[in-house]
This record gives sequence, C-alpha cells and structure tokens, in this order.
Amino acid sequence: MSCSSHDTAYFEEQGVPTANVATTEFREAGRIQYTNLGFPAYDIVFVPHPIFPQTKEETFAKADEVIEQIARRLTEKQGAP
Repeated sequence: MSCSSHDTAYFEEQGVPTANVATTEFREAGRIQYTNLGFPAYDIVFVPHPIFPQTKEETFAKADEVIEQIARRLTEKQGAP
C-alpha cells in the first residue's frame, strides 16, 4: 500500500486522476498513509480480502464489483491538498 499511495498522491498533485485499489485488509493503513501524505479524503477503491488463493472467476467477480468505481476515479481528479 505504501508505494501505491505515494505514487497516486504524486500523480494527483500533477493533476492526473488515479485509482488505488487495495483489499479491505489495508483499509486502516491506507487511510493513515493518505492522511500523512496530505490527502485525508482520498477515495481508495477496496475489494474484499483475500485475493489469493481465489480462482480466476472469483477474482474477476471482485473486479466486476468495483470497475465502475475505478472508471469514475480515472475520469475525475480528486484534487491536491
């Protein structure tokens, strides 16, 4: 979560919309990291934990549940602090 939160914060500051996807296991860590990076309202896209050892079909089903949220995140800027 750490590298992806730093990357997305950087791109958001540059005006590039991002979608950080993580499992629910990282909800608290993600909130803390984005708050520390100056993005306390950053909207992380969460999928149910775990990913492994899911079947391909189960993983695709998780992706299907959040694909619209991801598309929305990539077409709108969250805004730099």
